[in-house]
Amino acid sequence: MKIDGLAHVGLFIQNVERSEEFYTKILGFERVWQTCNHTQDGEEIVTFIRNGNLIIELVQVPKPEKRKDGWFDHIAMRVEDLDQVIEHIKKKGITFEAGSYTIAPHVLEHGSRWILLRGPDGEHLELNEQFF
Repeated sequence: MKIDGLAHVGLFIQNVERSEEFYTKILGFERVWQTCNHTQDGEEIVTFIRNGNLIIELVQVPKPEKRKDGWFDHIAMRVEDLDQVIEHIKKKGITFEAGSYTIAPHVLEHGSRWILLRGPDGEHLELNEQFF
């Protein structure tokens, strides 16, 4: 199994406009994609920003939790063939989070798909295949 690198880091934020302004004007990121997901709690705004090879997914949820140290949600690892990686991991006895397999043609320019699992300390991990 080959991991191609870090796909992105998901960061829950309070206000997407404020966060995007900070990352773009202060740290030199640029917006590469934005979408809105409709949830039972309301609209969830997702904005991907990039500087070099680093992509951060800013996620504004309808009911944010206030935290002093911020809230990184997950580590997304880029893979070339998600189906192959899923089979490899299943053979190791690891289970994926129920209902987490997602095909998202509206996320990033050509779409992507992913699946979620937990690391040994409960860390949230995403295996992500992006379509170019």
